[in-house]
Amino acid sequence: MGQTKRVQASLSSFFKRSTQEKSDSSSQTPEQKRRRTDASGSSRSDSETETEQRTGLHAGTGGQGQSSGHTTVRAVADAEGLKERVRRRAREGAVAGSAVSAGVGTGRLEETEEQLVRRRAGERYTPLEEQVLAAKQQHADTVLAVEVGYKFRFFGEDARIAARVLGIMCTRANNFYNASIPAPRLMVHVRRLVHAGFKVGVMRQTETAALKAASEGRGAPFGRQVAEIFTAGTLVEDVDEPGGERVVASIAEVAGDGREGRTTLGIVAVQPGTGDVVYDEFEDGILRGALDTRLAHVRPAELVVAPGLTTETERVLAAYTGCALDASAGCEPRLEHAERSGVRVEFGTAQSVEEARRAAAEFYGAQAACVATLPDTAAVALAQLVEYLRAFGLERALLPTADGASPLVPFHTRMHMLLPATALQTLGVFTAATSGDADSRLDALLLPGARAGGVHSTHMPGGDGSLFSTMDFTHSQFGRRMLRRWVAHPLVTADLLSDRTDAVAFLRDAADPALGRLRTGLSQLVDLERGLCRIRYAQATPPELLRILRSLAAAMALVPPDLHIADCPRLVAELLSADVWTTELRDSVHTWREQLDADSAKATRTETLFARGPLADELRAHQNRVEAVDAELQSHIEEVRTQLGDASLEFRSVAGSDYLVDLRHSRAKHVPPDWVRVSATKTHARFHTPFAVARLAERERRREALLLAARDAYRRFLALITACYAGLRRMVTSLATLDALFSLAILAQQPGFCRPDIVDAPAAFVDLCDAVHPVLRGASYVPNSVRLGFPDFQDTPTAEVNSTARAMILTGPNAGGKSSLIRTVALIAIMAQCGSYVPARRARLAIVDAVFTRIGASDKLMAAQSTFMVEMRETADILRHVSPRSLVVIDELGRGTSTHDGAAIAFAVLAHLLHCRPLVFFVTHYAHLADAFAANSLVRSCHMSFVELASASANSEYSSVGAIPELAFLYKLANGASSDSFGLNVARIAGLPDSLLRCAKERAVCMRSDLDSRWAARCAVLLRNSVAQAKRGFPISET
Repeated sequence: MGQTKRVQASLSSFFKRSTQEKSDSSSQTPEQKRRRTDASGSSRSDSETETEQRTGLHAGTGGQGQSSGHTTVRAVADAEGLKERVRRRAREGAVAGSAVSAGVGTGRLEETEEQLVRRRAGERYTPLEEQVLAAKQQHADTVLAVEVGYKFRFFGEDARIAARVLGIMCTRANNFYNASIPAPRLMVHVRRLVHAGFKVGVMRQTETAALKAASEGRGAPFGRQVAEIFTAGTLVEDVDEPGGERVVASIAEVAGDGREGRTTLGIVAVQPGTGDVVYDEFEDGILRGALDTRLAHVRPAELVVAPGLTTETERVLAAYTGCALDASAGCEPRLEHAERSGVRVEFGTAQSVEEARRAAAEFYGAQAACVATLPDTAAVALAQLVEYLRAFGLERALLPTADGASPLVPFHTRMHMLLPATALQTLGVFTAATSGDADSRLDALLLPGARAGGVHSTHMPGGDGSLFSTMDFTHSQFGRRMLRRWVAHPLVTADLLSDRTDAVAFLRDAADPALGRLRTGLSQLVDLERGLCRIRYAQATPPELLRILRSLAAAMALVPPDLHIADCPRLVAELLSADVWTTELRDSVHTWREQLDADSAKATRTETLFARGPLADELRAHQNRVEAVDAELQSHIEEVRTQLGDASLEFRSVAGSDYLVDLRHSRAKHVPPDWVRVSATKTHARFHTPFAVARLAERERRREALLLAARDAYRRFLALITACYAGLRRMVTSLATLDALFSLAILAQQPGFCRPDIVDAPAAFVDLCDAVHPVLRGASYVPNSVRLGFPDFQDTPTAEVNSTARAMILTGPNAGGKSSLIRTVALIAIMAQCGSYVPARRARLAIVDAVFTRIGASDKLMAAQSTFMVEMRETADILRHVSPRSLVVIDELGRGTSTHDGAAIAFAVLAHLLHCRPLVFFVTHYAHLADAFAANSLVRSCHMSFVELASASANSEYSSVGAIPELAFLYKLANGASSDSFGLNVARIAGLPDSLLRCAKERAVCMRSDLDSRWAARCAVLLRNSVAQAKRGFPISET
């Protein structure tokens, strides 16, 4: 009974909606109905076609059937018959879950089971299902949305996925589960499926109702083919959508000789939304640190990998994607995958270097010279990427622009600082630092005012606690991307760095109102960089195109031809020069805007999109042909009036049917026999005359011809704009650069920032006065002055201890600020070489070619690496690549193993670094390490100062072993090493139980006493041996 009531409620709701839709349709104007039909491309669904095939009827014009050259009337199912069919399906269990509550939230799938779209023996399939089965054979890893009339339908497992992700109903019809979405909302739902991690294909109708009715195969189902495919990396978002900077990266590998697992890798990465393409070929060790660095910078959402990768490379890629490579490549979509989000992986075709170069030459044709010098492995990756992007229609992103400039840019050049993946992560360059060590976690907690929430940054534009979010004051998406590139690749060329810093200093103090209008006007622009790419790929819709052209015109208004900025530096002058903002581009944008009709563009009416110009003339000729048929039909009313003897008779339009003769039943009995009865009510009947039937069919054919001509004209218009892509892209790049400079200028206006003095020296050095952490800066953060690495010839204002030292051993209590200090130095070096002001009272630095870090403790289980293995491999990678111009930051090296082994490794690593002469900040709790290098002039020992207060407890229970001291952290750098790390003090602050602290204190005293006893015994033995040797006349050993 409960199921019967739910079905009855469903039927009642269904018929209520049907009545409402019929009422809405009746209230529509003929023009609205025509647009609805044209937007769909078909006025009939395939289910109607299949019903006609079973009943012997054939597809005809406007949904009417034709047989033996005579017009027939297709019977419309009565309400009782429709109710019976729905009841029968409900009894068969076709509806998945309750029809009343299904489709809300995440859909109802409790009564469904996995159903892959595959052919099963003994089953009979409808023509539409046959088409879907054929398409699935070619696109087995794709969720297919199939165009059926005004909707897009999903079948089988795809329907279950759509129901879960989109929150729609999943029902069973014929052999497969079904789910559907309205055609106008297609891309909204495609985005949701893509963001859920699926590859989505759109299977469109290749025929329209009017043209099919006039063809010989009018009785067959509509032709369909997969027209578009979208994935996380290839979906180019609309210009109004935020984010969307997704990258597709192709990786190829040539295994080495097996020595230490070394190999040669090639990578080509493209960002379809912006057209940026980078490439690289590099040698890598067994750790694959160089590959990890490139993945961290590029951040691909999709990987195309060559078959036959080495095990070490597969491990790194698996760790990046979050699963084994073969687990995500080419598998059929299933409902459980909706819960899995990660990087997509596709396998390319195995190619030799010669085959890859031939394929690249064929693709580039006359422009093949732009890739002729590409390294071999990168050429293999490029050919692999070209082949992959062809399926999405995005291969043109790899082509040179009209001016012949190659789109491929090297990943790393000698003009940029190297920032390995570990440095990006542990320094929190783009995401909040997650090193996991005690100092970094507790520094903020223990700063004065921390419990009142005062330790956080006074400015966090991005809100994620990263360096980039602190520097980001951009007003546009393309400016934000430019600033991110600057932060990821700081400059090491003195001239370029000076030009950028001069521009920032000028904009910081500039009061010209034209610059103020330019800065604020950037926020009103759409994402022009992505918009130009969508035009280039012919993906821009008319409303989007109108917004892009308006933004281009607005951008040109911000930089008028007569703009003159007095005393501006060279870089700003170049960005605003007439060479970028050419008269030809201004005229072209004006002409393009003038050709468009704004109202038609907003409503996506391509037939009337062009208001003037040659394209408008072409479409007007087609429109005139349609209007001529309408004129003939309008004049036909006189003949009908004469034939019926009713001078007041007028044609009517009902439910999408035009030029109907509406008569009462008493008069309908006397109409000619060749008139076609279209519909009827209780009192009236509606007919089409033979002349109206013929001319309406002709009008539909001419409308279809107009629609096809309009689509072709729109494609040609986009191609016309694409011909100016190079100049437009150069203009947008200038805007992006200005936006990034404005962002750094706003940052420079913040209190406590200064312009750094950057020196092009043969060795790295830093001289910072009252520097603070750029992210944690605020009233509660304690500034520090740091000087390290000044060469002998440097003219320094004051003589300080060990000013020529190349390494600083930094000791001190836990949570005393050591990690924050070394991060401050590294982040300020990065900021300075981005052209930014830095948070210090005074800053003088040498140009650094790389920043290397070994901070924190973490494992890589997917790569089968323990915590200590990761620590050692990262250290080995540093030792292989450092130079005297490098900055090295190491925090607590050796803590992942036993104390003696860890201390020995720390000593050996520091000794090796002193030989290589980079600038080193070495944080350690091994106090004796400072003693070991005390006599070395290249090493300076420092500690984070503190004051030891009264004991934490005066209770007698501590009297036997001494009380745990309470410390006041001063967070100031001081000379000399610290005698203790005071770990128990941090344990007390963290809230460990007193009984546990008492036990730990007792054990610490015993261990220290035991160590002192062993040391005293060893000294006594050495003394006795020395005395014995002296008595025998032998020289005394210094050991």
